[in-house]
Amino acid sequence: MRQFILLFGIVLTGLTSQAQTECSYYHKKNCSDNDGVFMKYDSQSKSAIMTKGQVSEFHLVAYNGQDYRVSVCNEENLGGEVRFKIYEKQKVLIKPKVEEEIVFEESASDESSDDYSEHDYSEDDYSEDDYSEDSYSEDSYSEETVTPVGSNRPQFKLVKELLYDNSQDAYSPYIEFTAEGSMSLIVEVTVPGEESKMKLKVRETGCVGVLVEHVKSQKTGF
Repeated sequence: MRQFILLFGIVLTGLTSQAQTECSYYHKKNCSDNDGVFMKYDSQSKSAIMTKGQVSEFHLVAYNGQDYRVSVCNEENLGGEVRFKIYEKQKVLIKPKVEEEIVFEESASDESSDDYSEHDYSEDDYSEDDYSEDSYSEDSYSEETVTPVGSNRPQFKLVKELLYDNSQDAYSPYIEFTAEGSMSLIVEVTVPGEESKMKLKVRETGCVGVLVEHVKSQKTGF
């Protein structure tokens, strides 16, 4: 009995490995649309084994000045309405920059109340020549130094902004769009149905492919 279980495990592992290999290229053979506008194959395309009720995602970069088509296809046993969404990663400000504080620097003085007394000052020490208009001018006066301190940098967090949901588009198997600036995207795929509680999920498992194609955007207008 133990040998049977061990042998069954080896066979099952071999079948799983073979299925993964076949699924690796599933998108190339099954997701292309020969009736659509011709586009070049994008190496960011993906295929994977998925089960009913599973949600999986991967990252995609769309470059400025390119037209894209993202197509999703799957094996029949997973159902006919696989849902996919496309998100864009965005930076959102969560902590604005703190306004700089203004601090006035005060120059240290060597004089103290003890340094000044009646004996240090007398009428003989003072004369009109010691103080004149030449000894004071507007050029000799300056304001105190202003130094900005304590500035903090703004803080951001990454969020996902939903751009497309094919469930709102009659479960269309593809979407075409033009990238306006470089875009960091997330493709999220959801297989319909409830996840099986059985340990052996061969009947609940199948290939899902996401084909990404692109072509240089055509210039419009004069």
